[in-house]
Amino acid sequence: MAPMVRPRRWNLNTIILCGMLLLVGALVKVNLSIVEQSSTFEAKANTVARLRREEHPEVKKIKMEDRRIIVLIANYRDTYRCAETLNSLYTQAARPDLLAVSIFDQIYEEEGEGRCYDAYCDKVGEENCRRNQLRRNDTINALYATGPTYARYQTEKGIDLSIDTFSLAIDSHIIFVPKWDTDLIEQWDSIENEKAVITVYPRSTDNTPPNMDNTLDTTAILMCTGKIETEDADSMISYDAVQQIPVPEKPRLMSQFAGGFNFGTAVGALEVRNDPYTPYLFHGEEYSKAARLFTHGYDMYVPKRQVVYHWYEKRNVVWERDWGERYVIQQNAKRRIRTVLGLPTTSDDYDKTDIEKFALGTKRTFAQFQEFSGINPLAAYYKDNYAQFNNCRDLEYVPYIDQ
Repeated sequence: MAPMVRPRRWNLNTIILCGMLLLVGALVKVNLSIVEQSSTFEAKANTVARLRREEHPEVKKIKMEDRRIIVLIANYRDTYRCAETLNSLYTQAARPDLLAVSIFDQIYEEEGEGRCYDAYCDKVGEENCRRNQLRRNDTINALYATGPTYARYQTEKGIDLSIDTFSLAIDSHIIFVPKWDTDLIEQWDSIENEKAVITVYPRSTDNTPPNMDNTLDTTAILMCTGKIETEDADSMISYDAVQQIPVPEKPRLMSQFAGGFNFGTAVGALEVRNDPYTPYLFHGEEYSKAARLFTHGYDMYVPKRQVVYHWYEKRNVVWERDWGERYVIQQNAKRRIRTVLGLPTTSDDYDKTDIEKFALGTKRTFAQFQEFSGINPLAAYYKDNYAQFNNCRDLEYVPYIDQ
């Protein structure tokens, strides 16, 4: 019979020592786990930052032959002129192969109205119309069109930051000067500001120079006046006609923005997008976009030379039908805009969807923008108030946070 093994008794000191060893081991394991997780998180963050740097390098470091422009066109029942615009866009470009197009058509197909790009291809022939450069082309029935902000927002969906360097938003009734693309990029480069946006109300096609030679221009044009648009308490700011100025040495800093012609980085076009939840808004969308750009650190410049001319003529407009009903909806949109700008409203019955995505930036304040723009949005309305606000002086650049 095997001898009985008596169980070993643990004294109190041994138990405490073992407990302490287990505790130390557990703490070491936890710390190692935290370090590992922290290292993994840091590695992922560094990878994302590196990819962003690679995807969006400084524009000035991108070779001219690699700089691509995506052209954004909102077409409201303007297919004939829109097709002409595309023809001018491609034939007058120095590097048409570096262009892409994103179009949002709003048409009555049941009435025989066609899409812009299709009409262009009919005009020049399918084999010549560069259909492979049509990045995006969405179409809706014009009955459901809600104005320029929604349409321009849709065109922005065509931007691809892995491809596009610049974004050019234009109206659907534009003609271009020869080598407009390299001219525009050279003007942008001369500003030496990565957040520059070249924008203006273009001159009329009635005033094109001989042979579309923009070096013959003896004056440039500046947007610098505006007014309180209407008498109601939810009024918007509208801009007045352009002013002629001497041709500047390079694009001149200004405080206003033109929705129908603006050129800047593709990154900027997606950082400060058109607000699609402002139906039937027309006047006011440009002032609010200028404020949002400015407070996000962007700056607006009038071009030294005109690169496009605009067909100013009677055309179809989104308020051509049911304006009594649409006016009420527009008033709600105006209240949304005023809320974004921090201005008082008569009620809060506006659409609040994703409003934070279309807010003011944090690099400059709205108070700074009011001073810079020379416009007081709380001023009173009065009749015959053309050029109620005049900001045609030479403007000084306003530095922003983190600059």
